[in-house]
Amino acid sequence: MKYILFLLISLSIYAQDTIPASKSVIALDKMNVVYRGVPNPISIAVNNAKSYVIYGNGVLKKDDGKYVLRPGSGNETKVFVEIENFDGSKVVEEHVFRVKGLPAPIGTLNGEYSTNGNLFFSLKELEEAEVSFKFIDFLFPINSNVTHFSIKISDYPIINIEGNKLTSDVFNLLKKARKNDLIVISHIRAKYMEGDGYHKSIGPIIFQIVK
Repeated sequence: MKYILFLLISLSIYAQDTIPASKSVIALDKMNVVYRGVPNPISIAVNNAKSYVIYGNGVLKKDDGKYVLRPGSGNETKVFVEIENFDGSKVVEEHVFRVKGLPAPIGTLNGEYSTNGNLFFSLKELEEAEVSFKFIDFLFPINSNVTHFSIKISDYPIINIEGNKLTSDVFNLLKKARKNDLIVISHIRAKYMEGDGYHKSIGPIIFQIVK
């Protein structure tokens, strides 16, 4: 009997060429989920096979030989495993996965965020402060830097920044902000959002300066 272990890895990549025949494989039907618009790492282990090939819509083989699955539109996607046995016979297996969109991320400043109010920073904390983002209660790792954001300070015009840090010009304007002024960082873009338009906007960062 041939066993196939097909894994979608959310926290780390599991690499294994074969599994012992004495091992059983249990699939969690409700957990066969991949996320739209990001590369989902996948690994496969097939025992007692001469070779196998993975293919399907959105399946890509990386330079290191590992696979990722980047699904597009639709509620499900299929991955096929073509197995060649030692006797020369071949079999093709079909694996169906549900496709879900990523949740809406929120913006962070120096790693700080708020879901129900404003943030407070001293001027010292804001010098070259870093703009990033976070998915709340979401374990899938999205490693990507912010590439663009806008900032509105008091009555000054909106400033567009390329990169992920507050510039010296922005910092000089922050020095002029009044105690109760609300400063808003919005239109945050990250590198993982480029290309396919499947991503939800990153929530703005609203903060005040502690004088």
